[in-house]
Amino acid sequence: MTPGSPCPKCGSAMEEGFIVDNTHGGNIPAAWAEGKPRYSAWFGLKMKGVTQHQVITMRCEKCGFLESYAPSN
Repeated sequence: MTPGSPCPKCGSAMEEGFIVDNTHGGNIPAAWAEGKPRYSAWFGLKMKGVTQHQVITMRCEKCGFLESYAPSN
């Protein structure tokens, strides 16, 4: 899907954006991570060697429907 594509719910134009992930260091775009979460006693999640892709979210300008994608770089 690209900006301006029709919304699958109402047919209006979609616009590109992203979901904000609030962290201790500030705000960053959300990311998709492969596999199941592995927890760490110190850092929340173990992320070493985990493939990640930035999440792109399309939003309908009229009805607000959201559709997210995590394309390969």
